[in-house]
Amino acid sequence: MIRVSGSLRLLLDEHYPHWACAALRNRGIDAACIQEELPWLLGASDADVLRAAVADGRAVVTEDVSTFPAAIAMVPDHLGVIYCRWNTFPRTRAGISALVDALVALVADPPAGLGSTPTVWWLQPAATGLR
Repeated sequence: MIRVSGSLRLLLDEHYPHWACAALRNRGIDAACIQEELPWLLGASDADVLRAAVADGRAVVTEDVSTFPAAIAMVPDHLGVIYCRWNTFPRTRAGISALVDALVALVADPPAGLGSTPTVWWLQPAATGLR
């Protein structure tokens, strides 16, 4: 497996299926999934998810845009939160596949600080060429 990036590691929040992590790993991304590797975090608070991501050196990928800001306030030294709008990346096979494509593009060319400093990023579809 060819690694796309040595620095940006991802933790996919519980609403993303395990096959999304497998697809990311198949494309060289270091991704972990609550559904698969961290099932004890199912139903946990966003702050606990963010703390687990920090402990494992990962940025969190989530669509919890209304609740995650409180977690960020509680865990200010996080390594990044990547927000994904549910209407941009719906929980369908096509939507999750588009999410995987967008994350691969993001990891290939991350913004400064994402994965190493408390950065918040709004993910955009890879096909637009925008992030």
